[in-house]
Amino acid sequence: MSGFPPWPRYCHGFVFALLIIGFPDHTARAVGDEPESYADSIYLTNGDRITGNIKELDRGKLRVKTLTMDTVYLNWVEIESIESEKYLRIEKTDGSFSYGRLQGSESAEQLSVSESGRNVGIPVMAIAAIKPIRVQESVWQRIEGDIKGGIDYKKASGLLLINVASNLRLREEQYEIGFGANWNETTRTEENASSRADISGTYTRFLGGRWFWKASGGLERNQELGIDLRTILSGTAGKYFLQTPSMRFEVNAGLSASRENRQDDTTLESVEGLIRSSFDVFKLNIPMTRLSANVNIFPGITESGRMRVNSDITLRNEIVRDLFWDLSFYSTFDNQPAEGAESNDYGIVTSIGASF
Repeated sequence: MSGFPPWPRYCHGFVFALLIIGFPDHTARAVGDEPESYADSIYLTNGDRITGNIKELDRGKLRVKTLTMDTVYLNWVEIESIESEKYLRIEKTDGSFSYGRLQGSESAEQLSVSESGRNVGIPVMAIAAIKPIRVQESVWQRIEGDIKGGIDYKKASGLLLINVASNLRLREEQYEIGFGANWNETTRTEENASSRADISGTYTRFLGGRWFWKASGGLERNQELGIDLRTILSGTAGKYFLQTPSMRFEVNAGLSASRENRQDDTTLESVEGLIRSSFDVFKLNIPMTRLSANVNIFPGITESGRMRVNSDITLRNEIVRDLFWDLSFYSTFDNQPAEGAESNDYGIVTSIGASF
């Protein structure tokens, strides 16, 4: 029996995570589902009218919950106008934002936004995203995100792979707060295990002309690279160079400070540069498909000649509404790792998750 992995050590937490995956959708249905919230009117270019509860516009689809047809997705190009009393954040393709309530418009293919006591007309095709700002609800009710998990076991080699990850977001008018957690465990025998985990928080402040700045902090652990614990704080400024319903591309740069507790019993404090890029491509048809690529480059400043690179690519395919399947590739590189540690760690992860 010595070839079997230590199941009790890991599986209790994993089963708990799977139970959570089924829970968010019930919570989401309880928020904002009062009868009066189904008063939004969406007028289509073919003359039809849909009445329901607007949830969001994302990836070229307007998600509307109705009393008679459950949730429907409407192609944004087929929408002529909208009337809603919800307070909305409207993101335009030029990177600017408008805030207000949608009123009836006399001009076809244009939305009229009641903003600061005046009505502003915005062409329908100039809008990239719409998010309700639920100002009357508590902070906890306004949080959205996803959670996912996966497990793989090979009896012949005694190899056990476990991954659990979650991302949470809180959107407000001028800023967004994000929280992410990721854990990957690889076990071959009880004495030969490798852990990779990170927890991070990010504050993004939206500026004019597609510009923004970010402040972030986090904790990292990667035993393959000889890192027991890395504490990191960073600040960057950047711009969205591409913002359409089907594509988004951003680049930001700044500085990062970190403290590393290494497996060789050394401690390293350093200041690094930080260059980040993120690219997302969406397939607008249902089921939704999303391809995301992220690259973080840390050129050394106090550690001359050091270079760290973190990258990941994720393909996400929606199975049914709010339930998805992910295929991810990650790579972590450090040209000056701890003594006796690897310089590169990479892997492929498959998981199933739910969004809420």
